[in-house]
Amino acid sequence: MALCLVVLLFGAWVATKKGKLEVPHYVIVVACFYIPFLILGLIHEYPNPTIDIKFQFYGLIFYLFLVNVKDLKILRVLFILNAVVAIVYILSYLGFVPSLWNIDTTGKGGRVYGPAIIPIVLIGFYYLYNRMSFDLPLAVSWVIALIYLFLTSNLMNLVTAGVLLLLIVINVSKIFKPVFILGFSLMIVVSIAFFNSKYAPEAIKEKLPYVLKPWEYDSLKIRIQDLNTALLTENFTWSEKLIGKGFGVTTTVYRENKIAQFFSGKFTFLEIDNGFYYVYHRGGFLLLFIFLIAHIYLVFKIPSMKAKLGFIALVLFTNLLSIHYFTNMFYLIVPFLILETEIRSKKQLSKSISNEE
Repeated sequence: MALCLVVLLFGAWVATKKGKLEVPHYVIVVACFYIPFLILGLIHEYPNPTIDIKFQFYGLIFYLFLVNVKDLKILRVLFILNAVVAIVYILSYLGFVPSLWNIDTTGKGGRVYGPAIIPIVLIGFYYLYNRMSFDLPLAVSWVIALIYLFLTSNLMNLVTAGVLLLLIVINVSKIFKPVFILGFSLMIVVSIAFFNSKYAPEAIKEKLPYVLKPWEYDSLKIRIQDLNTALLTENFTWSEKLIGKGFGVTTTVYRENKIAQFFSGKFTFLEIDNGFYYVYHRGGFLLLFIFLIAHIYLVFKIPSMKAKLGFIALVLFTNLLSIHYFTNMFYLIVPFLILETEIRSKKQLSKSISNEE
């Protein structure tokens, strides 16, 4: 992964910048904030620090690639990635290719293991940020995405992508038009028919009732319970509560299975599935505060209310239910769109004004 990213960055650097690497000032600021926590982690002498460092390393190279590549058609790339991910899952499910992501190809409830399934989430945010309306490419992308969303039976990404799609589709001036009502009704009928058919995966059938009642979802309950247990049993000193331990913190919690006590026991995580706790454990309340302030700043930078709501939903759902927001570099496309779109549009405007003069 590191080699592929370095090759991409080097290619963008040489081909489009002629040896001049562009490093935005805010990237330098982020690095300055990160380095003290990195040093703190090294001081604690965690036995395998690369587990954590590699994610930030990948993210930095990937972001610099995005900034330095010339005329990257992000939406087109996301459309292609969306199709590639679906194809990989189909081939893996049918046994044509070995699984590179897990020892087993399938898990509980027939869940298929494979690459990250966030292309449709990123496509949805791209549409929202650029104020694009629902069109045929998005419809096709959603049909393709449903393949891997069903095969993975991942409720978090299904709900996140669904919220973004809903924000794209909702238009007060069009919502009461016959065409919209007919199309939306047809989609509901087809969806209900499919989910009640024998073709719908059992894992999806089990999770769908929780879409409207997420607080009753067992996985969410377990995550909340794990978070409460971790906070109550942590052995942080007051200084560690303030600045954390840098990285490499493991957490042990006790889960009680009231139905089958045999399955009760202690579970140790590199991190529990909660992004906010992930930040807190690495940098205490200080890093968590910086994280929240940075995202509030990004919210204010987003021009439209729909895109603001979409961004909040994406960050909230992802961090409440996983740590993928920090371990998957492709999420950096979101801040890239927010921060670089305005900068590049201003540069193009100034260039066009100069040409006219």
